[in-house]
Formats: sequence, C-alpha cells, structure tokens
Amino acid sequence: MSEAYQVTPSVGVNIRSGPGTGYSKVGAYAQGTVVTVTATRDGWGQTEKGWVSLDYLEAVEAAQRVTDNGLRIQARYIDAGRKNRPGGVNPCGYITIHETGNAARGADAAAHGAYLNSAAGEAALVSWHYTVDDHAIVQHLPDGETAYHAGDGPKGTGNARSIGVEICVNADGDFAKARENAASLVRLLMEEHGIPIGHVVQHNHWNGKDCPYTIRHTSGAWEAFLALCEGGPCAKTNRQTVQARFGLAEETMDYLEAYRYGADLLQKLAAAN
Repeated sequence: MSEAYQVTPSVGVNIRSGPGTGYSKVGAYAQGTVVTVTATRDGWGQTEKGWVSLDYLEAVEAAQRVTDNGLRIQARYIDAGRKNRPGGVNPCGYITIHETGNAARGADAAAHGAYLNSAAGEAALVSWHYTVDDHAIVQHLPDGETAYHAGDGPKGTGNARSIGVEICVNADGDFAKARENAASLVRLLMEEHGIPIGHVVQHNHWNGKDCPYTIRHTSGAWEAFLALCEGGPCAKTNRQTVQARFGLAEETMDYLEAYRYGADLLQKLAAAN
C-alpha cells in the first residue's frame, strides 16, 4: 500500500521508531505536513522517517488516473523496505513491455500484485510498475522509482530508466483485451512523461529474453501493438474496413473479434489487397 495523509493536530505529531508509544521518538511532523504511509500496523502508519499514529492523520484523496478507455489505475504499492522495491530515481525514458508468462487460471493483475508484495516476490527480487489484464490495471511502484524487471542489472538502462508493464496471459482471461488495455496505459504514460513511441520496447530489447512471448510469436503482433499505442484504439476502424471489404454480417464480425487473436486477424484482413 502507499497512501497520502495530512497531519491534523495543531501541535503536530511525534514520529517513533516503531508502531507504538513504547518506541523511542525520532522526530515530529508539523501540522499540515503531507506524508506517505507505506504500511500500517496496530493503528500506526509507517512513513519514510518512522511510525506515526493514524489517529492524528487524515487521508488525502489523490488525483485519480484513468486511461482513455476508462480504466481506473489501482495503486497497490509494494511495501517500502522490501528487497524487491529498490528505490532510486527512474527518469522514465522508456516503457518496457512484458508478458507474465503465467497461464494459470486466476493469474490476473491483482494476483500478480499480491505476489510482488509477498515474501516469495521479495525473495525472487523481481518487481515492475504495472500489471494489466482484461479488466484492470494495477500499479505496484511509482513511475519514478526503479524496479527489477528488465534483467540488465541494478543500474541497467531497462531497470533504471524504464517503466515496466506486464500483460497477463491467464487462461481465464481475454489476452486481446488485456493487450488493448496495456496499450491504453502506454498512451497515458507516453503523454505523462513525454516518452516517444520509439522508446516503447520489448523486454527482449534489454537482455535478449524471449518476452513478451505471445506477441513475439504472433506475426505482426508487435507492430499492431505499437499502432495501438501510437494512434489510439483502431479495432473499430479495422472492423469497419473488413466488414465493408468482404461484406460480412454483424454476427460474423462479432465472432472474429471474440477470437483469441481477433485484433491481429482484423488488422491483417484490413490490410489485405
């Protein structure tokens, strides 16, 4: 978790070395100070300087980030202090696209968020910024922090200068929809950070790993994904083009779009001579 709170008492609030009055005082926050609470325990919140009683804090409503296709980004940050949250400043020069590689049923964005914030995720020393499935986008780290996702070392350009985005491939999910949602996130990140389309890259770009696997092994899929990232949703345009060119019924078009790689198929048919 990671949430913003404002100190309310006029006399401020003490900061303690642990979650309770039995711990030593290590400082204080003045009234009006906005602090980020990264973990809670027994009515106390952990900040970057120590622990503060939640009784003296008031939640600050953060600005809501929403993609252009209407998905609300859910911030569920890895707890501060975990080894897979390395900190450091990420200048957000690139966006790196991954696939989770986890085809298990239920392995959606929320499940991957829970994994990253677990002992297993910490022990594996893996982290990334966002996981996207067919219905949600979950953020695990602030964009401006580094992460361990690119496999090019703690100071490698992929880890230290790019935002990591994982696309879910769970068997009970709709991969084509998850990919469209990922493209909507990329569009938002490109706009927010001024990242050019040429700096939207595959995991493979940094260390040669065969990832994002499904996209890499589907002809034209990477180009189609970049087109979505650059120009916004194009599925409707492709549908209209294919329907007009081949004289297909609405139910036939619905069937094509529902196919696992329907977006790729429509793009190829739209471009066919």
